[in-house]
Amino acid sequence: MESFETPQRAAARRAADALQSMVRIDTLFADLYLLRARELLAPHLGEADYRALARAQTEGDLLPDRIRGAMGVQDWKAVQELSARLATIRHRLQDDAEIRVVAQKVYDFDEVLIDPFSPGLRALAGVGASGLPALRDAGLKHLDQLRAVDPGKAEFYASREEALRGVAVDSDIDTRSAESSAEASLQEQAAQALARGDLRAVQEISVKIQKGMGGGRAAAVPGRSQGLRTHDLTLVFHDEVIRSAGRVGLAPIHMASVRAQVEELLQNAWRPRAGSLDGESGGLVRLSVTLPSDLPEALRDHLEMYLDRPFLNSAGGRYLPLLGDEDMLVEDFGEPLPGSLPVNKPMLEMLGLDRRTGLSRNRIERALLASGHRVVEAVGLDPVLFRLVCIPADAYVRIGGLRGWGNQPQWTHMDGCMLQNRKWLALAGGDTRFGGVYDLVGLGRDNDIENLTARFAVVQRRRLSAWLAHAPGP
Repeated sequence: MESFETPQRAAARRAADALQSMVRIDTLFADLYLLRARELLAPHLGEADYRALARAQTEGDLLPDRIRGAMGVQDWKAVQELSARLATIRHRLQDDAEIRVVAQKVYDFDEVLIDPFSPGLRALAGVGASGLPALRDAGLKHLDQLRAVDPGKAEFYASREEALRGVAVDSDIDTRSAESSAEASLQEQAAQALARGDLRAVQEISVKIQKGMGGGRAAAVPGRSQGLRTHDLTLVFHDEVIRSAGRVGLAPIHMASVRAQVEELLQNAWRPRAGSLDGESGGLVRLSVTLPSDLPEALRDHLEMYLDRPFLNSAGGRYLPLLGDEDMLVEDFGEPLPGSLPVNKPMLEMLGLDRRTGLSRNRIERALLASGHRVVEAVGLDPVLFRLVCIPADAYVRIGGLRGWGNQPQWTHMDGCMLQNRKWLALAGGDTRFGGVYDLVGLGRDNDIENLTARFAVVQRRRLSAWLAHAPGP
């Protein structure tokens, strides 16, 4: 039996399929692609109906055994009823078979995104050395298709097509980064040899650097060219935006530049090494970095984490602390005592959350995906330019240090994740027992312990962009 689709349903299915394909190509806008896919699917197979079909599928899988059982005891009335029920279920599942395949990819989406065009992340995203041009071409094809079948969003698709055409697809980027890392490793070996007085080794390593690593030219510093973000994100929010933000517990906050304090250190941040990109110590290039002796231990640990493992933001781009001036809207309440009533209920209600603590990152991300855009729109901002996220780790440190955060025995969800032991862990921090505002840890994305709370912020989408030259901005 073949399924039957109306032209309208077929068009919605094809558009939703193209949208979900864009999620892994243009990860900066994955939330808006999925949101639009939901909107197009809703008249034909809404999420509630999709969940009902999933339950029907489970029931249909069990019914043959029940029918055989009824036959065994010669309960032919039950056989008749169960067989009729199975036929009805199979007919319904067959009618919705094609659209269910797409709906599953949209409604059940739950994964860590990795931007394949973000410098240093291609291998982590599972894209081959020569795969970026083909991936870009596939994205352009999907966007061209979407402009035709979803004209209501044609302007948005056209803008993303322009950005995608301009993205770098140099498959040699990671190779050059690995070569640069190897030279940095040799430089470290030379420094260690000098420290122990082995001048012969120093000479030998110097020859290797000159002959084998580019004729004596200094290695490029990946921190500057491949991830270190020092641009400013200043913005003056209109008075009406500030008033609207206040109604959902958000306040405008300006963060002053901290380039002078940490820029030099973060130039030595993690970068890929050929053959090992899993975030384990055996495949990392660790550089000798001297931190000021008077730094708090927790801050030293916090900064060193950026040196030996990759971080992602929630849009799948390479995450390193932004160092420039920046403005954002932040839930700025004081940290409540564990077990106290949830603060800022208007925000939680808009996100469909019944509490603020004891929520897993998976649940929070689902809420942000479904309703985060409503918060952005409610304060008078454009979701194409702004996004609601868990507070970023660097913002938590810079703001919390001034406002006395990190004074409770609990962790706060922070935007993004880090790779450790081949597993992406959600970022959290701020527990007073482990360094307070400087505390930074990785937790399982399904971890919902009670001493884990959430604080949200509206950030400029440019903050999350790995395609800086083509990032949208006010």
